[in-house]
Amino acid sequence: MAFLAPAFLALAALAGVPLLVHLLRRRIGRTVDFPAVRYLLRMEQEHSRDLKLRNRLLLILRLIAVLALALAAARPIAALFGTGHAPIAVAVVLDNSMSSGVVQDGRPRLDSLRAAARSLLQELTNDDRGWIVTADGRVLGGTPATLEAGLRDLTPLGGRGDLAAATQRALGLARSGAPRTPVVALVSDGQPSAFRADSVLDAPDVPVLLLTVPAAMTANRAVLQATPEPTRWTPGGAVSLAVASPDSTSWRLALDGRTVARGDVSPATIEAPARVTPRLASASSGWVRGSVELDADALRADDTRHFAVRVAPPPAIAVRGEGGPFLAAALSTLVDEQRLARGREGETGVVTIGSADAADTRKPVLLTAPRDPVRVGEANRQLARLDIPWRFGAIARATVLARVAGAASADTNAASTRAFDGAPVRLRYPLLYSPGEKVAGADRPDTIATAGGAPWVVAGADYVLLGSPLDPEATDLPLRAAFVPWVLEALARRLGDEGRLLTAAPGATLSGLRDLTALEAPDGSLLPLSGDRATVPATSGVYFLRRQAARVGALVVNPEPEESAFEPMPAGGAEALLARMLRGQDVAAASTVAEWQRAVFSRAAGQALLMPLVALALLALMAEAWVSRR
Repeated sequence: MAFLAPAFLALAALAGVPLLVHLLRRRIGRTVDFPAVRYLLRMEQEHSRDLKLRNRLLLILRLIAVLALALAAARPIAALFGTGHAPIAVAVVLDNSMSSGVVQDGRPRLDSLRAAARSLLQELTNDDRGWIVTADGRVLGGTPATLEAGLRDLTPLGGRGDLAAATQRALGLARSGAPRTPVVALVSDGQPSAFRADSVLDAPDVPVLLLTVPAAMTANRAVLQATPEPTRWTPGGAVSLAVASPDSTSWRLALDGRTVARGDVSPATIEAPARVTPRLASASSGWVRGSVELDADALRADDTRHFAVRVAPPPAIAVRGEGGPFLAAALSTLVDEQRLARGREGETGVVTIGSADAADTRKPVLLTAPRDPVRVGEANRQLARLDIPWRFGAIARATVLARVAGAASADTNAASTRAFDGAPVRLRYPLLYSPGEKVAGADRPDTIATAGGAPWVVAGADYVLLGSPLDPEATDLPLRAAFVPWVLEALARRLGDEGRLLTAAPGATLSGLRDLTALEAPDGSLLPLSGDRATVPATSGVYFLRRQAARVGALVVNPEPEESAFEPMPAGGAEALLARMLRGQDVAAASTVAEWQRAVFSRAAGQALLMPLVALALLALMAEAWVSRR
């Protein structure tokens, strides 16, 4: 037996009151013979046995009434008898991922899922607790009116969401409702992609019951890819498109809301989509929103795909000869592709590239270590003159592998990660931070890569510094395929004005946003940012990154391409779907709403004993009144 309000068990102490009264009435005082009451005493002695029996019966009835009321106030739960179901703590996970937005018979599939959740929540009593957890991890709780309002306002997400994370959160909520019976009730359209998880959840102590409300398979058109090439247009460029469609369809490409290109694609599948790469030029400058759109079908969320492009003149560079032939060749390639432009050293915005020992260089600079160890002293004096807080240490010739440092290591697609991680380094000058700094150089946020545990590549305000010359005798870095993309990234993004271009799915988590103040939504509203992490908005689109009033990049939010594929239910049905995501002792699936509800409330162990105990107290009091009148 468990109690929802155990503090009220203290009321049981009131049972001592009738017992005390009963004992006080038995107190024997001094006996005084009084002739007038001798007759009464004789009568009482004749009925003493009946009186004792009645008094004891009254005592028992009063004790029962008090104890029953005290137990009822404590709201016990037990598998004995009672009315209705035992108090339950049920967390309803509602799969409102993108596929729930499929429109059939004029209504989105989400309406069916919403109706199932509503019918379950309407069966809850005042002793129960209920929550709604959506596929993007949002939690709705509170009164039945609050839950109903939350259900009414739910809309399909712009992406897959994270059903596993939502279920994990629901398990915690259900457990928090103890001593009520915890249950997680999951309602989904059965899209298999929603049940993929990085690791299988454990639900050893909480029943998880799934209701699938599948819809008929439907043909779907989708824009799977819209990638600007390159990310910076000057002002022309191209957009790489990938489209899947069961029939021939037309596409429209818009920049800043104006249609600038059209075309048609042949039928293609998601596995082998039709690809086109239209070339065009932008009439706008700065950060520009773009989108590719198909004719609307049953799933409208993937009929449009967004992209962002930076339209600006290419970064200008001035190359010193000391940088070495590999760096010079990489820069010439980028200049020939018009991704860089040559400028004059000292002009505003022109990045100087060369060896650190070169004289009279000016920021912004990309500097390498000198080839001749004798020149290290001069290089350190030049670093001091440029107000760069790093110095070259003693030469090290042991071969080590470079490693990406800090937060950059989390982005495996970054050019710096692909260029540096695992690159052999045979000659290096470990970079030392300015004397007096307590933080180890390798732990500083401006360290990009390390070699032999010491900083090897660092970057700060208007500078990038390498601890080796860019020569194959010193390192394999200039021989790597990712070397040229990294050079462009360093010049255009770190030292130039290109800003940041982020891509993410709705509801994902981003980090590394500490220097940003807000996201500018497509409607112009600002979404404030604080701290290093943020949750990606649930609606697809292009959100500009704001640092105060300046736009310093863009966040492109699009659904995962695999969410556009309507996969059939796997062999084994809904149970097989659940097995992909979690395991537990009581994990089951239902095919109808009624079956799902019965399964949920059958898990409530026992019944609430409030009403039976109140009834028992009333019966005891009625009996006490009847006995007292006799």
